[in-house]
Amino acid sequence: MDLYHSIAQRKSCRKYETQPLEHSIINEIEDAIKGFDVLCPSVPLEYRFSKKTKGRFNAEAPQYLVISGQGKAGEMENTGFLFEQLVLWLDAMEIGSVWLGSSKDLETQNTEKDIITLAFGRTTEQVHRTKDKFVRKPIGKITNAPDDVCIQAAHLAPSGVNTQPWYFEKKGGKVMVYEQKLKPPVSLMYKLSDIDMGIALCHYALACKETGKPFQFSRVTEMPAKPGYLPFGIIE
Repeated sequence: MDLYHSIAQRKSCRKYETQPLEHSIINEIEDAIKGFDVLCPSVPLEYRFSKKTKGRFNAEAPQYLVISGQGKAGEMENTGFLFEQLVLWLDAMEIGSVWLGSSKDLETQNTEKDIITLAFGRTTEQVHRTKDKFVRKPIGKITNAPDDVCIQAAHLAPSGVNTQPWYFEKKGGKVMVYEQKLKPPVSLMYKLSDIDMGIALCHYALACKETGKPFQFSRVTEMPAKPGYLPFGIIE
């Protein structure tokens, strides 16, 4: 499955047909998830399917995928990295999806370890978009290496309330990754930036695979200070 191609065409879909996907496709989704790469192999994640969720920005979809963890460090970025691959896989299958940061599963009471929800299904709108329809910061605002193909892929990553909190600083054979410090009122309402960072790293890793480059990420805090940002990690 060509996930890299979907980076430049996938869009968030919020209008869905009511008919759920066939069981055979749900089985394909589960098989696909098993084959995806993870950012933090030592950080376990779980998921389940649901047909009913509720939230401030909820989307009415025929089915949802609810991702949960164990409260361990690293599971937020691991979630973004792993399940953005599913989002791109769905796009390649002509199936729409959207990340839902504030939606809660109504089919279970045990939701305290839930991290985020994905709505997905066949849509009543276009699944894809052209590259000129992406609303993103100028690439020079998120990197010192705008010509780097891998950073260009990360530039197209989706993020909650379109914060685009990442900065990629290329120096020698390494890329230092920083996370923007959000300011009020956004910082008061949005707490999922680490998921966004994982999504951007997913795009970066897929571009590395496409171009034959190695990808190795380490979560570190010992990095040169960058005003307005927090150190997130290093890509080597």
